Amino acid sequence: MAILLSGFILSFFLGYTAKSLLSPSRVAARIEKAASHIHKDIKVKFASAQFSLSDGILPRFAVIISQVHMESEQKCWASPILEVDELRLPLSFWNVIRGQAPVQNIEANNVRLVLREDFKNCDPQEEQSTEVSKAPPPLVTLSPSEQSKKYRNDVRGVRVQKLEISSEKYPQFHSELFNFVVKVKSFEPKVIEVTAKTHLLKDAQVGDYLSHANLYVQYKESPEATIQSHFFGNWREGHYSLIANYTVDEQLLAIETDLKHIPLSQILAIMQKYNLASKELNGRQVWLSTKARMVAPLDEIRNSPVEVRDLRLEGDLGEMRVDRMDISSVEPLRYSPVMVDVKKLDVGKLLVLLNRPKNTSMLGELGVFSGRAEIVSDRKMKMTGEHSGLQFVFSNKGQRELQVIEHMVGDIALQDDDWSFHIKRVEPRGGSFIGDVKMKADRDFQDIEVKTRVEEVSLDPAVQKLMTNGGDIGLLSLDGDIKIKKGQMTYLKGLLRVDSMNVEGLSFEKTKASVDWSHGEIVLNTQVKSLQVASASPGAEILKQVTEPVWWNQGALRLTTLTGQFHLKNRADLSWKNFQGQVGKSGRLLTDGSWNESGDLKGSVHAKEGKNHKKWVIEGTREKPAFIEESTKGLRK
Repeated sequence: MAILLSGFILSFFLGYTAKSLLSPSRVAARIEKAASHIHKDIKVKFASAQFSLSDGILPRFAVIISQVHMESEQKCWASPILEVDELRLPLSFWNVIRGQAPVQNIEANNVRLVLREDFKNCDPQEEQSTEVSKAPPPLVTLSPSEQSKKYRNDVRGVRVQKLEISSEKYPQFHSELFNFVVKVKSFEPKVIEVTAKTHLLKDAQVGDYLSHANLYVQYKESPEATIQSHFFGNWREGHYSLIANYTVDEQLLAIETDLKHIPLSQILAIMQKYNLASKELNGRQVWLSTKARMVAPLDEIRNSPVEVRDLRLEGDLGEMRVDRMDISSVEPLRYSPVMVDVKKLDVGKLLVLLNRPKNTSMLGELGVFSGRAEIVSDRKMKMTGEHSGLQFVFSNKGQRELQVIEHMVGDIALQDDDWSFHIKRVEPRGGSFIGDVKMKADRDFQDIEVKTRVEEVSLDPAVQKLMTNGGDIGLLSLDGDIKIKKGQMTYLKGLLRVDSMNVEGLSFEKTKASVDWSHGEIVLNTQVKSLQVASASPGAEILKQVTEPVWWNQGALRLTTLTGQFHLKNRADLSWKNFQGQVGKSGRLLTDGSWNESGDLKGSVHAKEGKNHKKWVIEGTREKPAFIEESTKGLRK
């Protein structure tokens, strides 16, 4: 009985003593006292502190501190604020028994670090010497080894479930780290390792849940203070790796990166967000692979050179490769001219990348380009090589055909908002081309200037058939200048020659036409060596009404030395003036007239054969012309 009573009293005494010693008020008081000794420039506050004897159902001794707030005005540390929702300090009684510190690990749930200022470079030796000069000399001195042992922090690890880091001056640089772990591998010399996981930059445009990153950092004190880090992971369907080495004393940073198949749209979105690239660029369906490195003082990193190697852009637009690219400054972005090897570059999709898609009905597919390009900036570039697959659209009476350019050799250049093309050799599908063409256009292809000096050209038979209603066009030569503003013709001047042409039973030989743009209309001064009209052609039925029967030989009418002038305002408004031709030795045919947008005809026809003279007034429509005779035989000229 005495033994039981003694045990009860002892248990009560130990329990009451433990409760008194480990009460929240006593624990909080001890924490406040310890916090006051952290650093003279750090203020610490917390809501509560208590001693815990379990972690769930498992026994565990720990001090739990809630709502911790640490703050410093020290600009050397960027005036930080640190907030922790719950801080745990696990206690090890075994360490106490062995004479070691009871707390060797720190654990936290959610930690938020806010930097209110930029980091200021402070000399710790100067600050320490200032403090020493103000304080009285100590009565007892310690050797360096004694100081290290006496005041060494025995915490060997810190584990944080979620760490948020942000800057008040640069809110766009916001990062979240998960499973953040700090381990002290050695105290003498110091070796500290940090590991964490994150979603790259936590940017909605990047795609958080498809962009996993891993972080590894190691600090070594000997033989010189250095920080080595490795940042690697997946960026959507791509992979990246970044290795950095920072020498603390020299403040020198060396970085190497390796990107493989990274979506260009993601990189552009971030660069555009920080004004490092033009907002007009559009990198959809394009992937980037490259390696890069730089060595620079930390405070000069934004305007230090970067060496880029093995740069590749590939995707729907084709492939572009750069062996080396030298960037002299990151912000603002400046780089030396870049030489690019291009393979099967889709010009239409290149315009989409530059956010300048084709917007004209004159061209179909813009084809692909292979060759070499020199890029000075996103507003200045030049390409030399072979272009294939360019399509010109020809239409007539609601039908259309494409003239495909199989191969075209020349130069393409972009200067600010202007494209320029110099075509030196052309191989049209089903045709031929000998000559030289130069073209300038704005980025939207609304304003176009074309200069042509073509000795010989022929079109695809299908295009010829469409434009001649079943006929054909022989070899052409062309010298001309064309200007188009906002999709409308504003200037045209040139000379066209055609060896032969068949249009709906009309056969032309040696045709020449000078073309000019005057007062909003196209003027053609034409000369035709001969024109033969077959009796089966649609034109024969009309011409038989205004010609002499003797002019027809074996069912065909032959006119020679035709001259005249056409005025064309649009496809539906045409007039002809002083159009005349010779028939045989003494016959002559003259006509003037026009039709309007509604197709209404008006004009006159004169037929002369020797002393005989006939005149008709033209009426009706283009589909049903009518001729009313005004003169009779015997009238003299």
